[in-house]
Amino acid sequence: MPDADETDVTIRSNDVAVIGMCGRFPGAPDVDALWSRLRAGDELLTTYTDDELLAAGVPERVLRDPRYVRRAAVLPDAFDFDPEFFGYTRREAKLIDPQQRIMLEVAWELLDTIGYSGGADGQAVGVFAGAAMNTYLTNVVARSCDLLTYDGIELMVANDKDYLTTRISYKLGLKGPSVAVQTACSTSLVAVHVAAQSLIAGECDIALAGGVSVIANAYPGYVYREGMMFSPDGRCRPFDADADGTTFGDGVGLVALKRLAEAIEDGDRILAVLKGSAVNNDGSDKIGYTAPSVEGQRAVIGEAHAVAGVDSDTITYVEAHGTATALGDPIEFAALSEAFVAGGAQPGQCALGSVKANVGHLAAAAGITGFIKTVLALRHREIPGHPTFTRPNPEIELAGSPFHINTLPMAWQPGPTPRRAAVSSFAIGGTNAHVVLEEAPPLPARTPDAGPRLLAVSAKSDRALRELAGRLADVLARPDAPDLAGADYTLRAGRRGFAHRRAVVADDHATAVAGLREIAAGAAAAPTAEAAPAVSFLFGEVPVEDFRVLAERVPAVADIAQRSTDSVLIGAQSPPAARVTAALVLATLWAESGARPDAVGGAGAGEVLAACFSGVLDETEALALLSWRAGLLDGPPEVRPRVPRVPILSAVVGGELPESRALDPLHWTRDVWEGGRLAGAFGGLTADGATVVVIGTPAEPLPGDFGPDGGAESSPVARLLHDAARLWTAGVPVDWSGWSGQEPRRVPLPAHPLYRSRLRLDEPDQVPPAAPAGPPRGEELKRLLAKLWTEVLRTEVVRYDQSIFDINDDSVLAVRLARRIGTELGVPLPTIDLLKNPTVDRLAAHLARVG
Repeated sequence: MPDADETDVTIRSNDVAVIGMCGRFPGAPDVDALWSRLRAGDELLTTYTDDELLAAGVPERVLRDPRYVRRAAVLPDAFDFDPEFFGYTRREAKLIDPQQRIMLEVAWELLDTIGYSGGADGQAVGVFAGAAMNTYLTNVVARSCDLLTYDGIELMVANDKDYLTTRISYKLGLKGPSVAVQTACSTSLVAVHVAAQSLIAGECDIALAGGVSVIANAYPGYVYREGMMFSPDGRCRPFDADADGTTFGDGVGLVALKRLAEAIEDGDRILAVLKGSAVNNDGSDKIGYTAPSVEGQRAVIGEAHAVAGVDSDTITYVEAHGTATALGDPIEFAALSEAFVAGGAQPGQCALGSVKANVGHLAAAAGITGFIKTVLALRHREIPGHPTFTRPNPEIELAGSPFHINTLPMAWQPGPTPRRAAVSSFAIGGTNAHVVLEEAPPLPARTPDAGPRLLAVSAKSDRALRELAGRLADVLARPDAPDLAGADYTLRAGRRGFAHRRAVVADDHATAVAGLREIAAGAAAAPTAEAAPAVSFLFGEVPVEDFRVLAERVPAVADIAQRSTDSVLIGAQSPPAARVTAALVLATLWAESGARPDAVGGAGAGEVLAACFSGVLDETEALALLSWRAGLLDGPPEVRPRVPRVPILSAVVGGELPESRALDPLHWTRDVWEGGRLAGAFGGLTADGATVVVIGTPAEPLPGDFGPDGGAESSPVARLLHDAARLWTAGVPVDWSGWSGQEPRRVPLPAHPLYRSRLRLDEPDQVPPAAPAGPPRGEELKRLLAKLWTEVLRTEVVRYDQSIFDINDDSVLAVRLARRIGTELGVPLPTIDLLKNPTVDRLAAHLARVG
């Protein structure tokens, strides 16, 4: 399609958007690094020196073997993990297959980056993924697994592929389908197909799809044997005359998918469009179980193109499976050629490549790595070169076929249709997958409204908060930085609010960067309390001009005002009416945005406004009282007070207004104007940690840091946002993401830092452990039990009379705790005995009795 600013997008019901990608690859720690190295034509396998191999534990006899291949496609940090972030103890984490640990981290990073880690706005998020063979269990854990024992069940849950996706769903709180997909080498592309089908069927709203492979061998490299599918020199040369095998390695990739129409509506960043996909199996029509089939591959390619509704002559790049084996390459090329010619493809129209030439065969992550490469190529409108190609395999008739192989990066020229590509992934056992991708549709440019924005940053620790603030500053300082409106929305609506919080109000990128860098370099911030603090509204005088600015600049304010005044402009109201409108609209804004008050109050007119918001007075009565006080009425109005919906803090009584007094009309026509104890009214609550929202300028000053945030000279909008920042930082769940009235648009931002350390279970001790001593007694026993409860239940036990049922009602954890206590004390503890004695006190007494 010609490169133009066209906005007429035709959307089919089975069009699926790619809205995010995340991965770790050999020689490339993330997707951006992968693209840089693909463009450079790099081979990403590591070639090891003798010293490195000796340090890695390679035996001398292997090192001297001329057939030993000193290359490997590895993730250098494959055994690293951040257990604390995900709520694991180090012991638990060491038992888990590193493939599952890495996939969990990548899933978190993906959701956090695209702005859906905060609950996804009620959208159901599905997970579809698979893993390679678990060599960690066999080569590192190296123990038998009796599924009729607790240890065996624990080992199974930590290592079996069945739990790969459900672990992610549990830890990240995702409630869509969670399905482990296993089809050998085609696993991750099949996962993409299954995820897309789930989206089309309406089973979920967002789908994560991908795969992972980590080889836990004793040392890198391998000894080549004649007849193996492995390359004798550790290089993978798909479709080349010198192709003689592949090499397996480590990697992980995950993509986020969403129905295209909803991705556009929700303002997601769209990287590409999945137009269609297909999966089939070769059946028995081939020479052997592990062999590929021309017919099976040709059929799946043709079916995918038909599902996508595209002709083969509109596809100008194919990311091939490309194993570089003597049997696999000619069969794949023949199937591609036959399918494309049948679809009308012309000679030489389509580039052909395979990421295996760069990274080798990543097993269960192979298909998703090719998928990610292809999306990157569409996005950058460039086809990377094929680094290991010199001349075609003699069994392949490249000349005259629909394909050509470029060895240098090539600009992806526009054509009469949008740029389109296809990705294939095939497997031992015959499960074939093929998908069709199209470049992202041109969408109308959006000019965010001017004005200050609030950037909310939170993390699980002060260290992570500082690092995240620094990363955000780096992103916003780049020439291609996302707009502040998108960053504001993504940080507040798309992310979880952790305990350590800071916020920046900024008019432009420079101010935002400076504020974030100040956080990164500033003093440590105390975490917010686990429970949100109480909120009190303090009503005062809202200047009419300030309110007019807010109504003009903050659409949410204008919307509430319109509902409240039946479209009467505030400028056309009398001063008392404008005062009532302004105060009630702003109070409603805060309450509807999550800052619901536990009490309201004020002095004089402020107390009248508080009573109106609380329901004691209606708006007509409040207006009449303020009009009389302003001299616009000859005598005091008649009022009929009602029971307050929210407690009123009265400057007259210096505390909460008793209900009997709130219902006394004389309080509102006489006493309310004689208040002078506002500080006393609010002092008790603020001393207990409550926070105050000041609406306007109160009649009496209130001690504490509750004045106009941002400075009296700042604009009304900035002061409003500074108030929101103060509340949110204190732990109030205030949400300003809908105030702007613009269509939301998420932008990619750096994910919460993970602090990873190497967690690899050592080989089992060969010496039997010494028999444990008898159990401790008295207070020593109680301290030990409390320590074990805290470790296993992951919640600190501070009282010995605290029941296990009040801490965690997970029966699996109860079984684990009983087992751990029995092992630690050297005495059997049936789970039923723990449940009958569910406190530290009672369990200690029970253990003392049974000896």
